[in-house]
Amino acid sequence: MIRKNMTKPASFKVIAAMPAYNEGKYIGSLVLKTRKYVDEVIVVDDGSNDDTAEIARLAGATVFRHEQNQGYGATIQHILREANLRNPDALVLLDADTQHNPAEIPAIVQPICSGYDMVVGSRTRSNGKIPVYRRVGQKILRHSTQILSGTSLSDTECGFRAFSRRALEVLELKENGMAISAETISEASRDNLKVTEVPVNVTYTSDSSTLNPVSHGIQVLTRIIAMISERRPLFFFGLGGFFVVLLGLFEGVRTLQIFATVRVLPMGTALLAAVLLIVGTFSIFTGIILYVLAQRRS
Repeated sequence: MIRKNMTKPASFKVIAAMPAYNEGKYIGSLVLKTRKYVDEVIVVDDGSNDDTAEIARLAGATVFRHEQNQGYGATIQHILREANLRNPDALVLLDADTQHNPAEIPAIVQPICSGYDMVVGSRTRSNGKIPVYRRVGQKILRHSTQILSGTSLSDTECGFRAFSRRALEVLELKENGMAISAETISEASRDNLKVTEVPVNVTYTSDSSTLNPVSHGIQVLTRIIAMISERRPLFFFGLGGFFVVLLGLFEGVRTLQIFATVRVLPMGTALLAAVLLIVGTFSIFTGIILYVLAQRRS
């Protein structure tokens, strides 16, 4: 049970869960620290080739293991399924590499006790500890997720978050990769869940992530853009097409100006203007059609 810094009913059941991949160095101490604040700790070992699963089990966690690495998103989906079977009042997710402090679990669970369905940790107060390249990447992904979900959060990628029982019941996630963080916020918005954020601290070590941060960021951004095209087609295709049409009109005006000056039609510029106008118009109509189809499906 949560023992300090939190006002909650005595019967309020809290589970903490960690996706883990080759975290044998940290997982034992992290599980022990986390157990002080929750009723059960779940660790899903995503195909580690070290002793992550064994150490987590010895430290008192309930352990599930993927024989092969399936990805962060697939591991989170597994966690949500297992948590749902246990019917907790709150599920807390935190990373297994000591980025997040278990002592902050009461703070991140408190809004769930107050009626919120999802709480996202905000790393803004730890900006001084976060490398500049990570802050830039986080800002890009945050704005992209805001476009996808229509929500305004200061940090959309933090893995330290909490879910209510209702959220566990209604969220249907499909992303197998790291873009599941953005998908979760988007789905919460779509399902009209109450979402808020609380400030948390974060600690980065030299081995905090096994992923290259640049390639990781590009992969996540690519998936978010793909989700925007699927879920907000009018915005993605319509707005994009609008700007392409404007560019086509600009090139068309240039074509007319050149022709009026030298009495020779610049075929290259004229062809570019025509292509831009056609592509832009087609994109706008594609967005409208996909939007209408999406509205009918919903």
